[in-house]
Amino acid sequence: MKNIIYTLAIVIFVSCGKEKKFTENADTFKELKTVLTDKFGKDAYYTSITLSNSGTSSGDILSVTQTEDPASLKMEEWNYFQGKWTQSSEVTLELSPGSQAKDFMFQLNESIVKFDLLGELLKKSKEKVIQEKKIEDVIVSSIYINAPSNGDFKEMEYYLTIKPKNGGTSFDFWYMLDGTLRKFDY
Repeated sequence: MKNIIYTLAIVIFVSCGKEKKFTENADTFKELKTVLTDKFGKDAYYTSITLSNSGTSSGDILSVTQTEDPASLKMEEWNYFQGKWTQSSEVTLELSPGSQAKDFMFQLNESIVKFDLLGELLKKSKEKVIQEKKIEDVIVSSIYINAPSNGDFKEMEYYLTIKPKNGGTSFDFWYMLDGTLRKFDY
């Protein structure tokens, strides 16, 4: 009986510690699309996807602003942490006359945001910091994907922050949608 309780305790402890860490590497980042599609469907529209490394084994914090119906001008902000979704707020869009809401949003159909490419950029960014800054162990601190407020997706960028695992100076990367590094700040 004692062994059964001990074994159950270990299983619970181990399973609790393995929450979603989308920012670990390119492969784990690909899981993000599945989590979003499972929750909101493949036809959902987004204006923002943000990933933040919680700094613990509890997993990453995922925040999104999304809608299934852009014409409604109503969006919802959701957070995903430790395997649970919670709605944080509702947003009503205000547009200038003649504008359509979906012109300011993106979908996960790879036409704008490319998860495979973003996973590779995550890997490249970590390698650049390791090689150029001689830091052995780095983590992705945050990733921001925001639709441009002017509706011009040629200006949209991926923004990544890499930092040493044990703290220290952060390194910021701005990539164009095609993967071109626009800016590297440290």
